[in-house]
Amino acid sequence: MGQYKAAVIGLGQIGLTYDFDPKRERPSSHSLAYQLNPCFELIAASDKRREQGKALQQIAPKATFYQSMDELLQNHAVDVISICTPPAHHLPAIYSILEKSKPKVIFCEKPLVSSVDEAIALKQLLQAANCLLVPNLSRRWNSGMQRVKTHVISGRYGELQKVHARYTRGIFNTGAHLFDLIHWWAGQIDEVQVVERVKTSADNDSDPSFTFTFRIGKNIGGFAEAFDDEQYYLFEMDLYFSQGKIEIRNSGDDAFYYQVGEHRLFSGFKSLHLERHESRLLKEANLGNAVNHLVKVLDGLEQPICTVDDSIYPLYVAEALLRSYNNNCSGERVGVY
Repeated sequence: MGQYKAAVIGLGQIGLTYDFDPKRERPSSHSLAYQLNPCFELIAASDKRREQGKALQQIAPKATFYQSMDELLQNHAVDVISICTPPAHHLPAIYSILEKSKPKVIFCEKPLVSSVDEAIALKQLLQAANCLLVPNLSRRWNSGMQRVKTHVISGRYGELQKVHARYTRGIFNTGAHLFDLIHWWAGQIDEVQVVERVKTSADNDSDPSFTFTFRIGKNIGGFAEAFDDEQYYLFEMDLYFSQGKIEIRNSGDDAFYYQVGEHRLFSGFKSLHLERHESRLLKEANLGNAVNHLVKVLDGLEQPICTVDDSIYPLYVAEALLRSYNNNCSGERVGVY
């Protein structure tokens, strides 16, 4: 019997089926993350598709399956509810949960809501409710990404000067992770300018992908390049410092750290030398780390490392990119706020 009772709304990939992929580290879904954690009991889950109930039984045989979220909420009192539905359904689901149930924590997938206007409405709703909402910006739970933040803040490699990124699958989907990591490590993006729109599979979800430039404050410049994921999936970042460089490769599974030293080929010049390589960072299973963190939050031992404001910020960047794309004849940068 778990100390805390959990439920999952939406049994798609992140809610359930990622853990049927043998290449993924387990747990890669909310359902299995709760099932494997001794401090949780996954008591129920819902999805409109009846066949997801059979899949759920393979992961959590004691959990009760519902095709209706409302019916689940009527029959069970839970401490934590995960929202893993498509983004357009997040805000209505949160309204229903707060009206019909009293969870201590709502753990919600990204993007948190579909627009900045919805984000403002959500903040007003949460202010009136005695419920903590924790967004799942999953790379924040990874210790390798946490170490990158520590090195940026400590100045180990000098002053951060440039950020280069390569990504696929949309400014709202993958963009949520990209913009959050930049914000978390370096600060808020102040201005953006779209260079071109790039076709990706996220177009099917009305989630465009752009190659664009950006600025963080006065001293940090950036360039993000979009790629077609039908050719290959890509999520990479390069952080250039005055005395070194950090490279994020393979969707965050590898981190390379470089320091400045004498150039091997040319006298009087310096070059980057590999200091160390951290590999298999995703072996940790980010969702497992996230659920462990939720236990500490529920126990009153830690504050959430990912807040509603953190999850809303990428929406401001995405909407600024849309404005830049729609007004690209001007060739001017567009402010994020």
